[in-house]
Amino acid sequence: MPTKHPRTNITHTPQVARALDVARRRWPEEERDSALILLLLEEGARALEEHADEGDARRAQRLRSLAGRYSGVYGDDYLERVREGWDE
Repeated sequence: MPTKHPRTNITHTPQVARALDVARRRWPEEERDSALILLLLEEGARALEEHADEGDARRAQRLRSLAGRYSGVYGDDYLERVREGWDE
């Protein structure tokens, strides 16, 4: 079918086959793989948009919990000790 939009080919790898199987259970009335792939893309994008803020908050929390955890582990002269014996 002619279109002005770019096209993308998808190889039916095991991951794609699994996703299509899941989609067939979710949308049993849809028989075409191309339509199922579009539905999967739409649902995936929606889910990512809905949870983007949650992911950012979790990432920020992890960074806060790790901040300073390893301070002083290596000591002030760590780099000098590591570089001892290196050719200049």
